[in-house]
Amino acid sequence: MRDKIISQPGYWVEQINGILYDAIMDYMETHNMKRKDLAKHLGISKGRVSQIINDGEINFRLEKIIEISLKLGMVPHFSLEEKAEFLAKEEIHLIKKEINDMADFFESDRDDTKVVQLYASTKSNTIVESSGMNVEEPLAQTC
Repeated sequence: MRDKIISQPGYWVEQINGILYDAIMDYMETHNMKRKDLAKHLGISKGRVSQIINDGEINFRLEKIIEISLKLGMVPHFSLEEKAEFLAKEEIHLIKKEINDMADFFESDRDDTKVVQLYASTKSNTIVESSGMNVEEPLAQTC
């Protein structure tokens, strides 16, 4: 299912739009700018700034995205990655998030719960290694 989602161009357009939206909002807040100031700085109309802020509607052409990024004091960075590698990294990231969420849960005031070892594996049943950790070590351990 995830493979189908990331295979859609619209997914990546929304990712880029989200990154640019966040950068614009951060810049505006950091520089204590009003919409009209931002419009002037970016070289776009006040109405367009309102569309961006209110609706999250960006959809600029690539050249304009680069121009806005540079005006925000940022450089756009573009890279390509094998889809299988991206999905594998994403799966590992999700597993680590689940482990952290579980660790947070068990660190709460739950004296009646004991967990000895917790291992995480991918769908192919290979152990996920963390930096500095060998495969035989548990990813999390509480008592």
